[in-house]
This record gives sequence, structure tokens and C-alpha cells, in this order.
Amino acid sequence: MQKFDVIINGAGLVGSSIGLALASAGLQVLIVEYAPIEKLYPKDDYGLRVSAFTPSSRKWLEHVGVWDQLLHSGRMTPFLHMYVWDGSGSGALQFDADGTGSDALGWILDNEATQGALIDRVKMHQNIVLMDQSKLVRFENFADHVVVYTEKGEAFQAELVVGADGGRSLIRDWAGIACTGWSYGQKTIVGQVKPERGHDNTCWQKFTTNGPVALLPLNDGRCSLAWHTTHQEADELLALDRETFSRRLTEAFDGRFGNIEANWSLGAFPLRLNHARNYYRDHFVLAGDAAHNIHPLAGLGVNIGFLDAATLVEELINARNDGIALYDESVLKRYEKRRKKHNLLVMGAMDAFKRSGGSDHFLVNKIRNIGLSLADKVPFGKRELARFAMGYYGDVPKFVKP
Repeated sequence: MQKFDVIINGAGLVGSSIGLALASAGLQVLIVEYAPIEKLYPKDDYGLRVSAFTPSSRKWLEHVGVWDQLLHSGRMTPFLHMYVWDGSGSGALQFDADGTGSDALGWILDNEATQGALIDRVKMHQNIVLMDQSKLVRFENFADHVVVYTEKGEAFQAELVVGADGGRSLIRDWAGIACTGWSYGQKTIVGQVKPERGHDNTCWQKFTTNGPVALLPLNDGRCSLAWHTTHQEADELLALDRETFSRRLTEAFDGRFGNIEANWSLGAFPLRLNHARNYYRDHFVLAGDAAHNIHPLAGLGVNIGFLDAATLVEELINARNDGIALYDESVLKRYEKRRKKHNLLVMGAMDAFKRSGGSDHFLVNKIRNIGLSLADKVPFGKRELARFAMGYYGDVPKFVKP
């Protein structure tokens, strides 16, 4: 039976980055991925889903050694401004990179490009074994280790198993960890579109009755669309021919960007909030979407996942250096305590924004518009909001500190 220090279920953005950081610290790591590895690599064009990486995520990707590769991929777009406004009133809020201590508020990159860079580095690392097209089917817990078995009958031993396997986490189920959450009754339409007027390296987001609609800048002049709306409207929109869809999208932004062409692939995914009540149990620990799903209106999902990754790695390396078992409750409890407070704060803020932004009640609209306008006029408050969104709030792990 092959033995490892840590087994990670899921070779996604969070799982691969945890594996790289632990392996670079001298730990032996097995990463198990259900999908064929080639499906995780980018295609010729941008993928449907992009991430807006914050400065703290940039630090993490630098730490695991992939930032330079991403920077020279030709698919990374810095955004210098963010403009949010209310479609039912005059409330608006603008953030700028100036004064934040960073050369950008963040960087837009499709998930597949980031995933490909991480997988390239994982495959080269001598302390990592990557197994794709593999499914874990059962486990056995012992006092000082856990053994996991694949559907092919292979057995592997480790001190700790990390669940970085998404919202439907197998490891969370194995650990018997319950979740709190609900469906938002919404879908997000995603894909690339091209506005007639330039995006000005700005993330644009408008609140509408059915949900926010956003344009995120891409290097080639196109934008990545994130249109959050009801299931019914999303299905209706996706059933339209492209010319009609483009007209509806142009109207959704009140013609602000001129005609918006939608001549590329579009897709949609449902939205829900989900939060694990605990982040660990026995020899299992959760990170990223396995621990929490949030509304994507501020694009913070993968960023708080990377903060999970950086915090967990910091705690595990400290434990190893101090001669403490990786599964020791004091280690995992400290990780949970450090991340849970911040994650709950982010989830609560996004949930409140979603609920207020999707209401057509007169009083709620009035409060929302006043709130946006006031926030825009208070420089200190704007700076603190920007630092919060950039990942520099609370107990920041050492790997991502500015």
C-alpha cells in the first residue's frame, strides 16, 4: 500500500494549489481527480467561466509558482476600476486601484487557463502523484491514519484527506458533515460578448429587479458576461436567436455600451448558498466549494477558496515543523476558526447584496440607492470595502499578505 502525508480529492483550482504548496514544503501528496486531465486544460478561446482574481489570490498563485505563466498566457486582463449602479435609481459606487497599494483591483482570467497552469506544475513536481479518471469509493479510519480505496481496488494511506471536490463533496459526505444552505432560484448566464464601446478595463455591474448583470473586461476587447436572473428568464434568454439575445442584453444595460454582440458560446448554471457546519472531522478537512458556495455577484468564490488553501497549508506546515500530527484536532480547529469567521462574513454580505439587489420594493430600492451613494462619498469606507474585497481582511495567511 502506497503511503502519503496528504491525499487531496479534486484537482481543481483549490485542490491543485494546496497540493503544490504542501509538496513544495516537502510533504508527499496524492491528488485524485475523477475527470480525465486533458478536460481540465484550456481551449483556444476563453472558457465560459472566468474568475476575478484579487491581489491576495495573486500572491497565492505566485507562491505556488504559476503566476508568471498566467501573466504571459495572453488571457489575463487587469481591471483598474469597478463601477456598480442601480437600474431603478441614481445610486452608484465606483472603486479604483489608485490608493489601494495594488497596481490593479484584480485580474480576469478564465478558470480553464488557470487550471491548465496548475496541472502543468503539478505533473512536474516530484512530491506529487496525480491520478486522473479515478474515483474514491470507500475509506477506513484508524487512530493515526486513514486508508482510501478507488473503484479499481487500489488502496492509499495518509494522515489527512482534503476535500477540494466541489459543492457535492464526497469527502464532506464521508466525514458526515452537514450543510446549511438554500437555492436562490436563479441561474447565471455566462459567455463572451463584445460591446460596441470599450470596457475601459473596468468591471461593470448593474442591479436589476431579477438580479445583477455584469460585464468583466477581456484582453481582446470582449467582455465576460455574468447575467444573474430567474430560472425562467434565463431559459427564455438562452432559447433566443443570437440577434435577439444581443438586443435584450443591450437593453439590459440601457444602451450604455452601444450594441453588445453575443456571437460566442453561452451557458448557464444554477445559484445557491451552501455552508458546511464544520470544516473538519477525524482525518478529513474541507476547503473551497466543498466548504462553502456563495452568490457570485462579487466574484469572490474562488478567492475565498484560495484563502482557505493558504490558511490550511500554513497550519499543516506549522504542524509538521512542530512535530504535531496533521490530523490533530488543534491544527484543524485552528484552520476552521481562522476561515469560518471570514467566510461567513463574505457569505452574509453577498447574500444581503443579492436580496436587496433583487427587490423591487420601493423602500428597499430607496435604501439600496442611498447606501450606494453614501458609500461612494466616504473615502475611508471605500478603501476598507476595497481591502475586504481584495482579501486583506481579518486573519490573513502569511502566504498572501501584501
